[in-house]
Amino acid sequence: MIVSAVDERKDLFSVSDIVPTQLINQISQDAVLQIPYGKMDWQDTIARRKLQVQSGSILEQIHTAIDNKKDLISESIQKTINKVDSVFWLDEQGFTFGPHIDNPGVGQVMQIYLSDCENAGTVFYNVDNNEVVDRDDDQHWHYEGADPPTSIRHTFEFKNNTGYVMINHRTQLHGVPHTLGKTDFRLSVYCWFN
Repeated sequence: MIVSAVDERKDLFSVSDIVPTQLINQISQDAVLQIPYGKMDWQDTIARRKLQVQSGSILEQIHTAIDNKKDLISESIQKTINKVDSVFWLDEQGFTFGPHIDNPGVGQVMQIYLSDCENAGTVFYNVDNNEVVDRDDDQHWHYEGADPPTSIRHTFEFKNNTGYVMINHRTQLHGVPHTLGKTDFRLSVYCWFN
C-alpha cells in the first residue's frame, strides 16, 4: 500500500495497492452487474448503483481488507481511524458528477477504484475561500465560482486499485467531469473513516 500527499496541504492523498491483488482479480463485470442494488441518500437522481454487500462476497472481503489496513492509513494521513465504513458504487451510462463540495458531515473519506475506466477519475480543483458560500441547509458549502472551475489541483485517473483519501473542508471542490458511455465500467468502494 502506498499513500502519498499530492501537495504540501496534506489534505488530499493518492492511494495505490490497498486491496490484495487476488481480490481484485476476482472481480468480474458480468458478476457485478448481477449484484442486487439500491440508491444512496442524496444521490437518488444520479446514474449510480449502491451495491448490496452479501455475507462472504468479494465485496465484503474487499471491505475487510481495507478495514484491516486502517492503522497504516491512519499513520499515512496523520489522523486517527477507529473504524472504516464502506459502500460500493457501480456508475452507469450517463453518470457524471459536477464540481461540488461535500457537506460538513463528511470528514475523512477514501475512494478506491476497482476497475479501469478511461477519463472517469475524480478531479480536484483549486478554490478561493470567497468562491464558497455558507448556507443554512444540509449541504452548507456551495461553490459559486467559474463553471467549470479553471484551476485543477489534481486529477486521479480511474485505474484499478488506486484512488484517494480526502480530508474534507469548505474548499475541497471535486467532481467527475466525464460522462460515462454505454461500455464504461466504473466500479469503486467509498469509505468513511470514523
